[in-house]
Amino acid sequence: MYASYGYYETTYLMGRKPKIQEEDFQFWEKQAERVLNQYTFSRLTSDFGLITDDVKDCTCELLELLYQANKSTQQAAEQGGVLQSYSNDGESGTFDLLQSIFTEEGKARKTKEIIHRYLGDTGLLYQGV
Repeated sequence: MYASYGYYETTYLMGRKPKIQEEDFQFWEKQAERVLNQYTFSRLTSDFGLITDDVKDCTCELLELLYQANKSTQQAAEQGGVLQSYSNDGESGTFDLLQSIFTEEGKARKTKEIIHRYLGDTGLLYQGV
């Protein structure tokens, strides 16, 4: 585990309201770990001395992103999609079933942005030997 709920609640959030409840935290933390391991070539799993506050903060921001993306996708599916356009006179609405706030492409772009912001200068993302 790269970040605990205690770290998330006290250090990462610094008094802000948690987006993820404690009972859901472990699942989403594990998902964020998997993503981080892909980008860091599993370097973090072999040396726990590398798990700095930057890694913990990155994990927390990633798990919030993954949680919100999942929640957004579920809500869009339940509501029939994202409202793409609406006309007032004729009371019509168009739902885009394929697009959402968190598309896979958008989620991947945001994931990469988060990881590079926190770990870009640590050497953990280096692909060479």
